[in-house]
Amino acid sequence: MTSSGARRTIDGRRAAADFDFSAAPLFRKTAALKRSSVEWAAEAQEVVTVIGGVEETRNRAKPGDAIVTGDQGERYVVDRARFAEVYRPDPNDDSRYVSTKLVRAIALAEPTELVAPWGELQRVEAGGFVVRPLDRPDEVYLIERETFAASYSPVGAVAGGEATRTRG
Repeated sequence: MTSSGARRTIDGRRAAADFDFSAAPLFRKTAALKRSSVEWAAEAQEVVTVIGGVEETRNRAKPGDAIVTGDQGERYVVDRARFAEVYRPDPNDDSRYVSTKLVRAIALAEPTELVAPWGELQRVEAGGFVVRPLDRPDEVYLIERETFAASYSPVGAVAGGEATRTRG
């Protein structure tokens, strides 16, 4: 981790080791995706994620990847294979997908940036979250506070309460 002015910078390749997720609360992605909010990339293209007028990150979609438009108008890329792993057609509403994704999440006290798993810089303001998918313990990325609140719900209580950083 290095400091970049008032923004904390985390080395994305080490981020899973920089945080102690063992006591971090568990969350389930509960926001359903409308099928109409999922575009399948026909060709390679850059996708810029903007939330509240602030660029959070950039990613490159490959042909066949899902480009998802979230409830706040943010666009993000999900690799086709990963989409099939974490989204299923909603059995009660064929116009939606539901997620099976579980993550551990830690609220951040300061503006933070890291190099995300897709190789691009990702930024969130204080109050955003650093998350680690349960099925991918080496993958860590950031989610903006309002997007996280609208998309994830806690899964029971976690003993020990708030998670802590292991080193600083």
